[in-house]
Formats: sequence, C-alpha cells, structure tokens
Amino acid sequence: MGAAVLSYGLGLRHALDADHIAVIDNVTRAALRENRQARAAGLFFSLGHSTIVCLATLVIVFAGQHYRTQIDAFATQGGLFGTWISVLFLLVIATLNATTLHDLWRRRGGAETTHPEMPPRGLARLLTPVLRQVSVSWHLYPVGFLFGLGFDTASEISLLGISIVQNQHGLPIWQIMMFPLLFTAGMALLDTADSVLMHGLYQRAGRRMNWNLALTTISVMLALVIAGIELVNLLADHLPGLETLTSLASLLSEHFELIGAAVFCASVLGWFLLRSGREEPA
Repeated sequence: MGAAVLSYGLGLRHALDADHIAVIDNVTRAALRENRQARAAGLFFSLGHSTIVCLATLVIVFAGQHYRTQIDAFATQGGLFGTWISVLFLLVIATLNATTLHDLWRRRGGAETTHPEMPPRGLARLLTPVLRQVSVSWHLYPVGFLFGLGFDTASEISLLGISIVQNQHGLPIWQIMMFPLLFTAGMALLDTADSVLMHGLYQRAGRRMNWNLALTTISVMLALVIAGIELVNLLADHLPGLETLTSLASLLSEHFELIGAAVFCASVLGWFLLRSGREEPA
C-alpha cells in the first residue's frame, strides 16, 4: 500500500512538470484561436505520456537483469529524441501563440476583444496546418507519447525503481502494473484539471483585453523559457565558455516540477480573480 500511495503521488508530481504545463496551456490557447474546445487536452496528453511509462515497466519486468544494459541505452537515445521533440513542439506552438499575442496587441484599442474570430495572417497562416494536428483534445495523445520518450525525470525513474523492487520481491505482474496505472491516474488528474482551468481562464479573459494579453504572454514566455532550458541542456557539451548558462539550465531543469506547480497555482489564483471581478464592456 505504501508503494501504491507513493506511485500515485509521483504521478501528481510529474503532472506539474513545467513542460507539461507549457504544452497544455499553449495548446489550449491555440485551440481557442480556432474556436475549438480543448478541455480534455491535458487528459490525452497525460495518457499518451503514461503509455510510455506502462510500456517501460512491462519491458523491465519481463526483461529482467539480462537486458538491463540494452534498456538503459534505449532510454538514453529515447530521452534525446523526446527532448528534441519537446523543444521543437514548444517553439512551434509558442510562435503560433506569439502571432495571436501580436494580433491582440494591435487590436488593444478596438471595440472587439474576443479571440476566436481572428483570422490567421503571415507566420500564423504558415503554422495553421501544424495547429490543425493538435487542435482537438485527443490529438495530444501522440504528442504526449513522444514527450514520454524523454524518460529521465526523477518521478519516472522512482516509479521504475518501485516496480523493479516489487518484481524482485516476487509480486505478480498484474499487481506490479497497478503502480504505473496509479501513476497515470495521478498525472491525468492534475493535467486534466490544468486544461479545464486554462480553458475557463481564457474564455473568461476573452472580453478583458488586459487579462487576455497577460495570459497569452505568460503562456508564450513559459513555452519559450522551457524550450530554451531544454535546448541548452541538449547542447551543453557544445557551449564552451558558457558554464554559468549551462549550470543554470541544469539547475532549473532539476526543478521543473516546482516551476510547473508555481504556474498552476498562479492559474488557480487568476481564475478566482477573474471569477470575482466585474465584466469589462465588449
């Protein structure tokens, strides 16, 4: 029972990883630009992400010690691939939302302040085909799956450690699989709550230009900062003379859950402030 509770807690912790929050917030914002619903974006992202966790647990339990070296090598290569996918996706979705931010700023003095009707222009028009691939909630499943290949966070490693220990104690496979499933449940809970929260936030901010600008700016900056940190970590060996920058990026990446938790709590606070405030005239 202790291992089960710990697995669920690890899922809750991993859901607040900064790259999770950045993806969910930005995809929710981009979907609303297309006048689409994205309340379940966090759910499908977490399900895709946790699919990798469940598969890795199965492989480790069945492979045992004989193939542990090969598994570690695959995890290393998968981590590089997953991190590059994370960087590229965050940069693309941040760029798209930056065009939305530009449109909002240009229309700041206009009468109409809602966002769904804004037509794509310039760079946004070029990125629209990419957006259509993630404009519905279930499209986030393959995105989460690819992100999950970067299997190097403390939460995921701890979960594998729990599964390995329980396997060595002779626990049946069906019972061992309860640990990654509990991990999935915890991650799905908070990631879904984040997408529902951000959907409500952006809808309430639709008629409040200053709030709309602030929320979109925060989402864009969060995605760019997280992508920048991951990119510096990937290229750390090729950045001589920038030890301070690489050390800072490494330190921040070790505290992604704290960054994500801070953004999530700020979103909850913003939701209460918007709910209690008075509507601005359209």
